[in-house]
Amino acid sequence: MKLAKRTYSLPEEVVQQFEKVLPAGNRSAFLAKLIKDWLAERERKELRRQVIEGCADMCALYQEIDREWAQVSDEVWRDTE
Repeated sequence: MKLAKRTYSLPEEVVQQFEKVLPAGNRSAFLAKLIKDWLAERERKELRRQVIEGCADMCALYQEIDREWAQVSDEVWRDTE
C-alpha cells in the first residue's frame, strides 16, 4: 500500500493523550482505520438517504398509478361479479 505523509494541526492535549495511550508503531495504522471507518459510515448514511428518497419517489409514483387505474379496476370487478 502506498503511504502519503500529511501534516494536520490537532489540539495539544488530544495529541498528548493519544500518544500516551497508543505506542508509536501503531498510530498511523490506527488513524488510517479510524478514517476509513468514518468514510465508510458517511457513505452508508448517504446511500441510506438515497434509498429512502428513492422509496418515497416510488411510493408517490405507485400512488399516482393506483389512482389512475382505480376506476378501471373497479369497473373490471363490477363486470366480473
